[in-house]
Amino acid sequence: MDADTPEEPEMERDKEHPTEASPTSQRLGLRPRLEHFTWANFTCTQSTGAIAILLSETPHQFPGLRTAGLVIFLLNLVLLTLFSLAMLARFHFHPQTARGSFTHLPELFFVGSFWLSIATVIMCIQKYGVPHTGPWLVIVVRVLFWAYAAVSLLFSSTLFVVVFLKVTVEPQKISPAAFLMIYCTMLTGTIAATIVETQPPAQRLAIIVAGISYQGLGWTMSLVLMPHILGSLLRNGAGRANQRPGLFIPVGSAAFTMVSVVGCANYIPVEYGYFAAHPEAAEVLRVVALWMAIFLWVFTFWLFLLALLVNLPTTFPRIQGRRRLQARMGFSLSWWGIIFPNVGFTIATTYIGQSLESEAILWVATAMTVLLFAVWLLDVCLHVKAILTGQIMWPGKDEDA
Repeated sequence: MDADTPEEPEMERDKEHPTEASPTSQRLGLRPRLEHFTWANFTCTQSTGAIAILLSETPHQFPGLRTAGLVIFLLNLVLLTLFSLAMLARFHFHPQTARGSFTHLPELFFVGSFWLSIATVIMCIQKYGVPHTGPWLVIVVRVLFWAYAAVSLLFSSTLFVVVFLKVTVEPQKISPAAFLMIYCTMLTGTIAATIVETQPPAQRLAIIVAGISYQGLGWTMSLVLMPHILGSLLRNGAGRANQRPGLFIPVGSAAFTMVSVVGCANYIPVEYGYFAAHPEAAEVLRVVALWMAIFLWVFTFWLFLLALLVNLPTTFPRIQGRRRLQARMGFSLSWWGIIFPNVGFTIATTYIGQSLESEAILWVATAMTVLLFAVWLLDVCLHVKAILTGQIMWPGKDEDA
């Protein structure tokens, strides 16, 4: 999202930029459109995988829900494969875009979406694969966790160095998508909270320590970025209407911290290592984790409420002429920013409700799940329509513009 760009109607932008191809005036083949297949498309796969995880975590299960989650997980694997092939095809047919995708704003912010998609795949394997297979898949998941931890840390560090050396980012114009550069590392803690339950005690403790450490890195860097995002909004306003859904991205900073800390604390191996010598420490950490999550919940809700209230004025179409509705905002890939961070917020709410044994909180989490699933269906339909109508994957329309 370009927070420094004032909102302007779509028709006015087309008049101001006549060199940009318009879908109504030109037809493009697949190869030239692949040039504009950016990393931001992986926000679709990270969100689709997150929805599959959410369906397995929602507190009020019913027959067929896990099957629906499994179908969405398999769909996400197909999409991730297709999107990866499309990105490789882009770099093959348009090799000049390979370097540019890592040095051009705002596209470079979205490179982390690929690794966030991989994180959701690992968690879905745990949720939908491990309960129905032998111990071998538990080992596979553990290996994937450590591989992801190493790769995500190396990638995130390298990406920040690239930004420092090759890109000039004005702090007062920074985009919320910048959080994606560190979220890929932060999700190591969420993976740990997801897989730790089925791991043997010796392996469990190591995974918990690594997960909490990575979560600390992600949360600390989020706190560094947060003032710049809020400062950019204060200075430049909310930006273009179709980019405003990206304002939900910061919600994930505190949301996934809650998920990681509470999830890991719930499965501390009390019979092993440090906790065998200090058995009371496990209970203390569970209490601390719960109340830390409660401490962060309203902050997370405040970030969610800010993004929601900013988007509401442009969500509903205006009446123009006689019985004619005109949309106030078009689709952009930033719309997927509504899903992924709020999945973390919903799961965190579920964990708090389960720990407090509060049926009211659990029903709130269930309602959040239903709403997120509905928005995911809307995003899928709009994404497909945007491809067919040239709203995305089109010259001048994407994050490489």
